[in-house]
Amino acid sequence: MAPSHTSSRYAHQVSFTFLVCMVLFAVLLATGGVSYSIFKHEQVTVRTEINNIHRAIAEHKMNANQYRAKANALTNRWAMRSRLNLDGSQLQDIERSQIEIARTIGRDAALRATASR
Repeated sequence: MAPSHTSSRYAHQVSFTFLVCMVLFAVLLATGGVSYSIFKHEQVTVRTEINNIHRAIAEHKMNANQYRAKANALTNRWAMRSRLNLDGSQLQDIERSQIEIARTIGRDAALRATASR
């Protein structure tokens, strides 16, 4: 009997080098995809942390502004007077004529020096 050939004359043969290159290419693509997803996840995580920090900074600024506004409202001259009147305080208003202006030491010394000449 004659030896039978199972392959036809149109069958393509794939070399071993080509198979190794295809496997290496598949591994490279899989590694690249996994690396991309890991780096993208880290980028999203960092972006989320940055957004949380910006939000916290904005909240602290808003709290500071509210505190300043509340402090200004409490130290407002007219608001203090009305609260004192409502509380029945014994404190009295000071008239402008009762206020004395204190001069600084440097200016007083200069005035004395010029007066003694």
